[in-house]
Amino acid sequence: MNRPETSSASIGNPPTHIIWLALSIVVALGYLFGLGGDHIPRNGDELVYVNIARLTAESGHWLPLVSHYDFMRNTKPPLLFWQAMVAGGWGEHWTLLNLRLPSLFYSWAVAGMVGLLTCKILKQASHVHISCDRLLLEKKSKQAAALGAIAAIVYLSFFSSYRYGRPYLTSAAETFWLFGVFFALAWSPTRLMASRWAFPLLAGTALGVGCLYKSFAMVVPVSFALALCYQCIGAQKMPWQITRSGLLADALKVALLCATGLGVFGVWFALDPQPGEVWREFVVGENAGKFNSQAGYFKQAFSSSGGFLVVVTGYFINAGLLLPVTLGCAWTAWRGYRQQHAISPAEKVLWLWLLALALVFMLPNQRSARYLIPAMPAVAILVALYWSRIGRVWFGLTLVFGLVGTLAMGSIAYGALRATQNDALYGPLFWLFLVATAAACLAGMVKPSWTRPIAALASFCVLFSLAWASEPFNGPVGQFKPATVALLKGQSVAVPTNFNGQFERYQFVINGAKITPYFAAQPVEYTDVEALFKTSRYALVQRRLGQSPCTTCRIVDVRWDLRSRQQEGTLAAFKNPESFWYAQEYLVERLVP
Repeated sequence: MNRPETSSASIGNPPTHIIWLALSIVVALGYLFGLGGDHIPRNGDELVYVNIARLTAESGHWLPLVSHYDFMRNTKPPLLFWQAMVAGGWGEHWTLLNLRLPSLFYSWAVAGMVGLLTCKILKQASHVHISCDRLLLEKKSKQAAALGAIAAIVYLSFFSSYRYGRPYLTSAAETFWLFGVFFALAWSPTRLMASRWAFPLLAGTALGVGCLYKSFAMVVPVSFALALCYQCIGAQKMPWQITRSGLLADALKVALLCATGLGVFGVWFALDPQPGEVWREFVVGENAGKFNSQAGYFKQAFSSSGGFLVVVTGYFINAGLLLPVTLGCAWTAWRGYRQQHAISPAEKVLWLWLLALALVFMLPNQRSARYLIPAMPAVAILVALYWSRIGRVWFGLTLVFGLVGTLAMGSIAYGALRATQNDALYGPLFWLFLVATAAACLAGMVKPSWTRPIAALASFCVLFSLAWASEPFNGPVGQFKPATVALLKGQSVAVPTNFNGQFERYQFVINGAKITPYFAAQPVEYTDVEALFKTSRYALVQRRLGQSPCTTCRIVDVRWDLRSRQQEGTLAAFKNPESFWYAQEYLVERLVP
């Protein structure tokens, strides 16, 4: 059942490689769908960063950073915020689409690197094993191009790529610059590891830019991975065999990389008029604070949440619906290692980057699979390299995941229909897409030659279905009337928030109003509406379908919104999708002025 098949060899038959290249472009363009909406998958911190970028832009200065929260001001290095300030035209073009486009461009660039490196590694392997058969070399070259396209699709289909590679967040940018170091090294390992100062200097500069997006702490995993590459690939020694010739020269190269990276990051301290605040809030609070634990280091490390297991399983969790395929890749690679199969220096670079990043992020007490995202491009490449050797059962399990995900998207859309009572919310094409995706997953389970190709696309189809299901709520259904938005210009409006910076989303919903946040852990259950009118003339109140917003107020307008941070339990999402996922948000004012 686990026997690897040779059906993937047909990938290289003309014009299949052209089809896969076209599909990779379609998937990449699919990232544009719904990009400017309020309901794309994202980390809640996106809105904290948007708030800092907006207030800093309003100050008219690049630095210091400005925030609604005193304790969340220097929470990230400035390059992230400068990117938004430029993309948003210093407030002149402040839309979610404009703020997110740079992340999208970074994600596309990473996908391009993934595809190119996969293709190059496979072509090199073909030329090593085939020296004189021109037709066979041409066939292998087309197969390499097809697998390069598949690698790009796999990367873009990871849930971590879709969730953190599209919103205004740090992951896409930091992944580009950090993975770029190992992309270059894997592209030409022998030549670059022989470089005395040019490669360490250029790699250190790229590392420094990545640090200016994320943290100076990224110097540690990058330098550790690079040291492992010099030791295991350059010197061809085991990591502990450090008594060797050339060790000092390699150590100096790693030191040059670290110094350059930290030097570029140090620009922040040089330019910020309040470097002491940067040290206190970012270095001590944001970074050193991750090592603090009231429970104790080892108790936290072996706990079920926040322990070592979070990092050990992180790469698989980040893969989302492609988790079975990534597991199959790891299992296949392990079997190959046990059987002493030779692997190329380029592939070794990828494995060492995965290892180094995981080991380093086991050290802090605060652990998250999100910290491993910069190595997910390497995972996608390795999946493509082992594509034909991964057992069909792993792809079959991915299709099962895809089928379940498709049914879940149908349930979400059905809940929207029940909530809004609007049968025209989704066109026939949406339902046809869901049926076709489900049918394809079933067909892939039955027909062996279809299993791998359909599994390569199923995950992104589910992600695209999610975007499609939420898209109506980015339109008129999820917006107040234009006359209402005009009415609120300059008016104070109390808005619910249940997470840091969540109120910032209303800058895009009721642009021009004066936002006054009030905390509501579950906005649909907030009852003290009368108290909101003490500080604001208007208030936004969320309610479940059929519930009145208040007894002594006047409803000015209403829109539909997607709920967040629900506490009803997963079962409620299937039993009552209309109330689990959706709520009505009322704009109300006091009955008697």
